[in-house]
Amino acid sequence: MIAFRALFLLLRGRKDVPEGGVAVPYSGESTTVLVALLVASLVEIVAVEFLVPWATVRWSLLLLSVYGVVWILGHLASLITRPHVIGPANLVLRNGSCTEHAFPLTAVRSARAERKGNHEGSMSIDDETLNIPAGDTTTVFVAFDPPQEFDGRTITGVRFHADDPKAALRLLARTTAPAPARHRPPSSAP
Repeated sequence: MIAFRALFLLLRGRKDVPEGGVAVPYSGESTTVLVALLVASLVEIVAVEFLVPWATVRWSLLLLSVYGVVWILGHLASLITRPHVIGPANLVLRNGSCTEHAFPLTAVRSARAERKGNHEGSMSIDDETLNIPAGDTTTVFVAFDPPQEFDGRTITGVRFHADDPKAALRLLARTTAPAPARHRPPSSAP
């Protein structure tokens, strides 16, 4: 269902970003591979039409291929229209239609650009750090204080991919900066 909503948003040129939040795109690493798969699937549909002589098999393969094309389009649309979101109160990390988890910005202790590859699977927890890669790469590390709950486990940080890690860090710094101390007049106590 999320994929169909993402396709609708993509066709309208919109993104799933709550009011007051700023989008942090992460689809760049995956887009090339998905577009290549999409083109290969379209070529496959045409090839099957000419190479398979049996109508029943041809129709069955056509239905499977069309389903695959719709799935690829939906996944690609969800990567584009469901970016990570920073603000107004949370750091919302997503991975297309598969993952969405919000962490309070008040828990962000520090953030830094840190490119790390070779993550196994689409999401994992290593040494109390949640990894949400795009492809197999993360580019931003965020440390939490206090530690946060994720899927019944305690994590002290999260790594995620941002297409522009420097922009994500600037935005995190701006939204998590401590409030300036208020100047209080001296008390007139005896």
